[in-house]
Amino acid sequence: MTKRAVIVGINDYSQQPATKYFMWPNLGGCLADASSLDGLLRGAFGFDSTVLLTDSQASGEAIMAAVGEMLTASGAGDVATFCYAGHGGRLPSNPDDYNDPANYRFYDCIVPYSGDYITDKDLYRLVSSLEPSTVNFTLIMDCCHSGGLSQISPDGRLRSGDYTSNLIDMCVNLMNTVIPCGVVLPPEATGMDGNVSNVAGDGNGVVCSVDDNKSFVPQSKATVLAACRYDEVDADSVGAEGHGGLTAALLDCINATNQQTSYWELVDALRDDMLNILNLQQTPTLLGQENRMDQVFLAAWDDSM
Repeated sequence: MTKRAVIVGINDYSQQPATKYFMWPNLGGCLADASSLDGLLRGAFGFDSTVLLTDSQASGEAIMAAVGEMLTASGAGDVATFCYAGHGGRLPSNPDDYNDPANYRFYDCIVPYSGDYITDKDLYRLVSSLEPSTVNFTLIMDCCHSGGLSQISPDGRLRSGDYTSNLIDMCVNLMNTVIPCGVVLPPEATGMDGNVSNVAGDGNGVVCSVDDNKSFVPQSKATVLAACRYDEVDADSVGAEGHGGLTAALLDCINATNQQTSYWELVDALRDDMLNILNLQQTPTLLGQENRMDQVFLAAWDDSM
């Protein structure tokens, strides 16, 4: 059994130009996240191999190549983990055609240092041959996708770009489905369709109601530990070490317990830590593969299900 990880942290967004949908301010805590997650995976979870990509190393092409190589090398009994700390966004299925009938479906994306945004459709192309019943593919996503809803403090940052009025209009009028980046669903999968409703603009972002019954789908090939729900924001530069909200809570919880905690137990501990220790109004969330959440976080699957 081999444990491998690709870890990405991006503070510098100077090479991502503003578009008709987004603008991308620089961040402050993502390099600290990447370094700490690298140490956590190696020290606490016994990872054999980690690839660390930060700022200019983390182009879209480099991220996709590193994740692809990790997954290609992974076989039965292995663990593959992708950690991302940086900006997130959200775009309709066809952002160039407002009237495309497919635009009820929006895709969360992660934003590399340079190059194209990465969505679940891109990740699916890398894992089409992956057998999720034997390989534990987990993504840890310290970002958000709902826009720059409100500042945490006058100097605070959020890990989602500000939505333009064009994108807010598209979300309010078209969106009833959000496909998270990392659940790794086939393009034809419909299990998450209709998972959001009551979409409304809020400042430079959107809020919505979320159907939690559609968080897990049988066709997903991965598990996502997300920093927050679809309509929440992820804090940047939290605490003395300046981490993102999810990384700060994850370090707290792993250091306070042992590593033999299930996915369900961990997300409950993370929610408690964010609310009562870090004073953050965000809700860590599990998404994706439906039948493994009682198993140990970042451990090899104990059987073939």
